[in-house]
Amino acid sequence: MQSEVQICVVGKVFRPKVLALNKTFNEYFKLVKWYLSCNSKSKKFLHEKCYEDAKRLFNLNTALIQTARDKAVEILKSF
Repeated sequence: MQSEVQICVVGKVFRPKVLALNKTFNEYFKLVKWYLSCNSKSKKFLHEKCYEDAKRLFNLNTALIQTARDKAVEILKSF
């Protein structure tokens, strides 16, 4: 199960910030895949069992960790 994802960034992104933005995108998508590997459709379960590990393993702020969890749950629910 692999598909292509396109992202649209609205506004100007200055050259020095492009690298940081790309690193954040890569880390975010790794986290979504990591949550998908847990194979759970429950946000509560993922929060209780995986949130602390996600904070430790991935260099993202808590809002991005939560949205990655929610995105993984929505992907699993769509199948």
